[in-house]
Amino acid sequence: MSDYPIRPLCDALHEDASMVDLHSEANYPITGIYSFGRGLIARPAIRGDETAYHRMARLKAGQVVMSKLNAWEGALAVVDENFEGTYVSPEYPVFSVDTAHAYPGYLRYLLSWPELWNRLTPRGSMVRRKRTTPSTLLATGVPLPELPEQRRVADKLDAFTDKLNRATDVTPSREHATQLATSGLDRILARWTEGTTKVDQVCSLVNDTVHPGQDHGHAKEFVGLEHISPHFGRRIGSRPLGDEKGRKFRFAPGDVLYGYLRPYLNKVWHADQHGLCSVEQYVLRPNGQMPAELIAACLRSKSTLDKVIDATHNLQLPRLRSGLLLAMDIPFIPAEHHERAIADVQGFEKNARRLDELQQHRAELLTSLRPAFLNAAFSGQL
Repeated sequence: MSDYPIRPLCDALHEDASMVDLHSEANYPITGIYSFGRGLIARPAIRGDETAYHRMARLKAGQVVMSKLNAWEGALAVVDENFEGTYVSPEYPVFSVDTAHAYPGYLRYLLSWPELWNRLTPRGSMVRRKRTTPSTLLATGVPLPELPEQRRVADKLDAFTDKLNRATDVTPSREHATQLATSGLDRILARWTEGTTKVDQVCSLVNDTVHPGQDHGHAKEFVGLEHISPHFGRRIGSRPLGDEKGRKFRFAPGDVLYGYLRPYLNKVWHADQHGLCSVEQYVLRPNGQMPAELIAACLRSKSTLDKVIDATHNLQLPRLRSGLLLAMDIPFIPAEHHERAIADVQGFEKNARRLDELQQHRAELLTSLRPAFLNAAFSGQL
């Protein structure tokens, strides 16, 4: 496939097993890894007694770190100076770079190459349950030319990336657009808000469980987390009910579905039909104090999302417990303002969706160039 020699990553990397003992009252800034080659992400600091781990790895600039769970989808990165001195759990193996055989700038692009992710974990029916071990990473063959060629390729990719970033920065990114949308909801809701209320004061948690083989009632479709758009309160897909496996929750028109698994994804939808959803969602039924549209908007707003992230950030697999959700403060909008508040929310989210769709289309056009350049770079054609 490549004009460059294919060599195992152990020629470039060595596992760095050095770990640091945690002290219960000390603070440790945490680092995570984005999927799809997007680099590292800063997480809030935690105290030593806020984690089940007794030891963690302290990062140094120039190291390589990966997620065992999500390496197959690009959760690998070279540590830059901004993350020096932060910590990762044992679920994130750390590697030192053998600079006699590998240039960190070249490795940074190599780790963001989708073909490398495919080689780590071949696509298959149970891929999401497969974990990448350090030995698997180190044994994976990659294009690894001599150092001068690695530097030349990295310089070329730096120049291309700079141009791509400048083109992307002409208008706000999609991520920035969604941040504006969640913040905008706070401003819209503030026009009509009179104080705050607890979630359980305006709705109740419904556990209408349907087991395999039971009557689905009026439900005709299944709506999973993947079928709900973050931030914009809309359903973006569903599937007809068939031979359902596993228990499901039944919901009705006027209910609010809240995705409590990885709640930072902000998957909230007010239902307009009967259906079934996964048990990874809470079904909230309004009690008449506030309509579903406004409850859902309050749960999607940035002020609520910030509280949710703060409550779940130190969990390995973030889940928002029902008790925390039901006790959470959200804006209270009295009945005389409901009609105008709903109209404002609907108008705002309609415009926000248009901006999101434009940004998504533009981002797809720009990012489609990146894999093509990486493929050219690692096949000796750049």
